[in-house]
Amino acid sequence: MEVYLDHAATTKVFDEVAKAVSDVFTVNYGNASSLHSFGQIARNAYESAREAIAKIIAVSPQEIFFTSGGTESDNIAILGFLKKNFPDGGHLITTQIEHPAVLEVMKELEKRGYDVTYLAPDSDGRVSPKDFKKAIRKDTILASIMWVNNETGMEQPIEEISKIAKENRITLHSDAVQAVGKLKINASLVDMLSASGHKFYAPKGCGFLYVKSGVQISPVMLGGGHERGLRSGTENVPGAVGMATALKLIYDNYSDWRNKIESLKERILDKIYSIPNSHVNGRDAVFSHVNVSFKDVSGEALATALDLRGIAVSTASACSSHHGSVKSHVLQAMRLDDWIVNGAIRISLGYDNTENEIDYFLEVLGEEIYRLRNISQG
Repeated sequence: MEVYLDHAATTKVFDEVAKAVSDVFTVNYGNASSLHSFGQIARNAYESAREAIAKIIAVSPQEIFFTSGGTESDNIAILGFLKKNFPDGGHLITTQIEHPAVLEVMKELEKRGYDVTYLAPDSDGRVSPKDFKKAIRKDTILASIMWVNNETGMEQPIEEISKIAKENRITLHSDAVQAVGKLKINASLVDMLSASGHKFYAPKGCGFLYVKSGVQISPVMLGGGHERGLRSGTENVPGAVGMATALKLIYDNYSDWRNKIESLKERILDKIYSIPNSHVNGRDAVFSHVNVSFKDVSGEALATALDLRGIAVSTASACSSHHGSVKSHVLQAMRLDDWIVNGAIRISLGYDNTENEIDYFLEVLGEEIYRLRNISQG
């Protein structure tokens, strides 16, 4: 049996999404910037997708800009905002547990003369609104706080941080790549929000950026002036239609699908708690995530052993593999013991997982932990 439990890395597109995207590729394939009827049919599909997405996250269509994914959205939001409003420097606030798409941008900005404060999380992986407030300075101009952490699944206190940011006139961006499609999002809590289609059963290579009306941003990539001048490049109509189709399916079935995954997660947690010397990294994580460590078991060894038996889980985020390290910067920031950091795996459930798959996973998990511990303990 093959069991895919790495939905935080990417998801399989829904059948309905594949059909909708295929129709755009083969039937309504016009360039959305062309004036002829082929182009205008594509334009209508593109703008309808924008309207559908905006409605789902409770904003206006004019505030949605299509991009190639989360990384581009993060870069446009942070770099574009600073380029337009504060090109000569200032103070920024982010967290130690951000995705590299934010952390690497912040490191680059430090080289350019900006000051950056990196908030530390608590031992559950949650940053404190009090710490955020304490970090604010007179020259604080922008904060970027992720909505849900990609490794632990811990939801950050965006609503409380949003209030503090507004009181202090600080523009707030949130990387919501792991939140859109899992939580019911009110994007207007923040000033800018990033999302990526392949995390919610849409195609890879598409995403969007929400920019609240009144927030000024300069483009970071120049060209033909698409997306109202913010993001040049031929419009990705299949991607936009795919995202809208996927999100509509998710939120039309949200209660039933969420309840199903919550039930599967409870079964996983029951099994984990029955295994001695296990540690769940991040209590009260979103319903799709379980990050767990087992003493005397390497996370990398366990992930490999599971893979050999047809089960896909991960150790850190998929993007971290490009940095040459499998150690999680998130768990290290949580100041957890070495055995917890080294022994961690991430199990991320999807709406397509079944009870039979979880039964098989739990059986194999117990067997492999027993086997690997015997090897480790000699």
